Order: sequence, then structure tokens, then C-alpha cells
Amino acid sequence: MRALALIVISLLGAMTLLFLAAESLGWMDAQTITKWMHSASGSPAGRAAVAAIVFILLAGDLLLPVPSSIVMTLAGALLGWGAGTLANFAGAMASALVGFALCRRYGRNAFHRLVGTRDAARIERLAKHYGAWGILLSRGVPMLTEIVSCLAGLSHISWRAFLLLAGAGTLPLCCVYAWAGSRGLQSGFGWALLIALILPALGLAWLRWRMPLEPTAT
Repeated sequence: MRALALIVISLLGAMTLLFLAAESLGWMDAQTITKWMHSASGSPAGRAAVAAIVFILLAGDLLLPVPSSIVMTLAGALLGWGAGTLANFAGAMASALVGFALCRRYGRNAFHRLVGTRDAARIERLAKHYGAWGILLSRGVPMLTEIVSCLAGLSHISWRAFLLLAGAGTLPLCCVYAWAGSRGLQSGFGWALLIALILPALGLAWLRWRMPLEPTAT
């Protein structure tokens, strides 16, 4: 299991270095992003430009330190609750799927060579029992969600299972932030975020009780 810990630490270190580099260059400054989005809303393209910026920023959150909560809240303020939720969800899911796809396509062979057959089997068993919870509950945690998406791509969890779990964990957060933005709230909606995290967890608990999820490859 040391190899798995090394992989996680390496991913965390690489993301941290990218985040620090972007921060030092001022690329992901919250005030700068806010100005971009407000400026885009006043352009001829208007709402379409804002939606495109939201999508690009959230999709880029895989590699860059995007202040996703601010972006999602601004999406709700500038696009309204419904359109803001859709833009948020599309961008956040794009980030998750790209991380999953890259590791599934290019990382699995290297992963098995690195950890060996025995440890790979142990890790797969852990992923089978706890991977669903990790994917679902990590969606609102910066950096952790990207790492979990990459680790899911290295495991045998199916595309369908990953899509459903990531979507179930992402959509409530997107809704809550867009709703807060549409209502002009910048803070004080922690209870709504808590509900957004609890509801998917309760749903998964019920699903596992009624019909155990088997995240195997298709």
C-alpha cells in the first residue's frame, strides 16, 4: 500500500505546484475572475460568454486553483438559478471526466506495474468497498475531488458508475451555489451546502442497502 500512498502524495504535490504557480502569476485571483465575468456579461455575447467562462474555468479546475465556489455563485448571479446550475454542472463534470479518462487511458498499466499484482488486487478491493463513498463525498472538497477522480480512473470502477456517482455529488453543490448567487447571497448559506452534501450520502446509503452497487468494469 506504500505505492498507493506514493501515488496520492505525488498527485497532491503536482497539483500543489501547479496551484502555487498559477497563484503567483495571478491567473486565478478571485477579484480578477469576478471582473472577467462581469465584463463578459456586458458584452454583446452576454449570457453565452458568461456560461462559456464558467465552463472553461470549472473544467480547468483539474489543473488550476480555480475558486470554484466563487465561480459557481457568480454563475447564479449573472445567469440565474437554472442556467447557472447547468453551466456549473457542465464545467464541474467535464473536470471530473477528463481526470478519470486520462488516468483510465494512460495510467492503469503504469499503475499496475508500479504497485504490483498483489497490491493492485488489494487496492481494487478497497475501491470496490469504499470508492463509491469517496467519489460522492469528495466533490465539494478542493484538490481531493481531482485526486479521487484520477484514482477512480486507475481502478476498475465502470464509466457508468463513476458518471452517476460524480453527478450525484456534483449537482446538489452546483444548485446550491447557483441559487445563492441568484439570491444575492455571498455567505450564510452553509446549511444549504450541508444539505447538498448530506442528501447524496443518504441516497447512496439507501441504494447500497436496497441494491448493493458493484463498481466493476464494463
